[in-house]
Amino acid sequence: MRCGRANSLLIVLSTLAAAVSAQSVISTRAGLIHFFEGAVYLGDRPLEAHLGRFTNIPQGAELRTEQGRAEVLLTPGVFLRLGEKSAIRMTATDLANTQVELLTGSAMVEAGEPSKDTAVALLYRNWKVQFPQKGLFRIDSDPPRLWVLRGAADVATIPRGQPIKVEDGMDLPFAAVLVPEQSSHAPADALNDWAKGRGESIVADNAIMAQIDEDPAATTAGLDNFTYFPMLGLMPSLGLSSPGLYSSILPYQPGFSSIYLPGYSYQPVFVGIPIRGYVPYRPPRIGTGITTPRGPIPYRPTPRPGPIAPLGGVAGGVHHR
Repeated sequence: MRCGRANSLLIVLSTLAAAVSAQSVISTRAGLIHFFEGAVYLGDRPLEAHLGRFTNIPQGAELRTEQGRAEVLLTPGVFLRLGEKSAIRMTATDLANTQVELLTGSAMVEAGEPSKDTAVALLYRNWKVQFPQKGLFRIDSDPPRLWVLRGAADVATIPRGQPIKVEDGMDLPFAAVLVPEQSSHAPADALNDWAKGRGESIVADNAIMAQIDEDPAATTAGLDNFTYFPMLGLMPSLGLSSPGLYSSILPYQPGFSSIYLPGYSYQPVFVGIPIRGYVPYRPPRIGTGITTPRGPIPYRPTPRPGPIAPLGGVAGGVHHR
């Protein structure tokens, strides 16, 4: 029994070390492929996943998806999420002047608070989209249109068009004359669902990592194949749980892939109480006049979440003894 516990602890600690390293990755260039699943290609080369290793898209290179999706870290706090059968080209990888071109398909951008040291522009044909404030955006190539799901965007015709502002709850057809419209509905498809899961998993990992940073000794192993995180309660040890342990209890969330919550395929909720500091991502309800909670922007929350007392168990019928 003791040997089993020791092996569990070793696997947990080694996996956590890899996980923290992965979440702490810093790139001096824009275009880091942060996450992908399915058939995704960098140029003509299919991507392969390696724990703790990330690939940058070189300037001028293309990233394309077939039956797959990809998440690209453009600058700190700004993620581009690419849908199936879509492609982008990194036209400039300087963090102070990042430019990425949508070639075909659909992409979503989730942007954090702007920084004076970084700038991101999304190009499509003869138009340039910039993000002066945090928010959530979508751009489609067929039909060509920008959706501002949250925040605001500046759009200009290349090379010297006067920028116009597209505000929260509006969309903009790409045409010779740019005229924003009030949206009657927001896109609702597989890309939206996947982007939702990706945003939730990043925020969950950052909240857990913040807790580990504050008290590394608090992460301990016990009860054979279970690990105790103070802010989460009892959960299966990393690398040891069955992938189906919890997936039948709550609906599957596409895109949810937390490095700290193996076996979970949805936003973790313990006894009906969300993780403190973890505000669920919710798309806006456009055209209804109803304000909805705004989802979190990826990367470490400020201030960091404090510890949560044990809650007595987790979803799936596993309880403290």
